[in-house]
Amino acid sequence: MGDYSDFCESYGGDASDPDFMDNWLEKYASGNTPIDKYISKNEENKFKQEYKLTDKAWEQVKEYVLIYKKHSFKQHYEVNNYITKNSLWGNFTEMRSMNDHGSNVIVHGITKKYFRLICEILEITGANGKPLIKAEKY
Repeated sequence: MGDYSDFCESYGGDASDPDFMDNWLEKYASGNTPIDKYISKNEENKFKQEYKLTDKAWEQVKEYVLIYKKHSFKQHYEVNNYITKNSLWGNFTEMRSMNDHGSNVIVHGITKKYFRLICEILEITGANGKPLIKAEKY
C-alpha cells in the first residue's frame, strides 16, 4: 500500500479517500480538461471559426481560462499578473501583448481579440478598467 499512498500524496490526495482515484482519473487520464466544464465542443468550434484561431491559439485560450477559473480571479489583470509573476508568458505566444492603458505604463496582457474572446467564454464584461490605448503583440 506504500506505493499507492506515495502516489496519492504526490497528487495532493490521501490513500484513505475513496473518491481520490476517480477524481484523479477524471482529471488526468480521461483526456478531458477542466475547460470542458465551461466550453462545449460546439462552442469550441464556433469560437475557433469566429475568431480564426489555430489549434495552438485555442490551447493557449484554454490555458488562460483555466488559470482564471482555478484561482477564482474576477479581473483580467489578475490573470495577467499571475502569468507575469510566474514567468508564463512564453505559454501565450499567440495572444500576449504589451499593453498601454494611457498611464505611461506598459504592462503585459493580451490583445483586444483575445480579450473579447475570453470575456465571451467567461460571460464577463471588461469591468471598469482603463481603456486599452495600444496593444503591441510580441
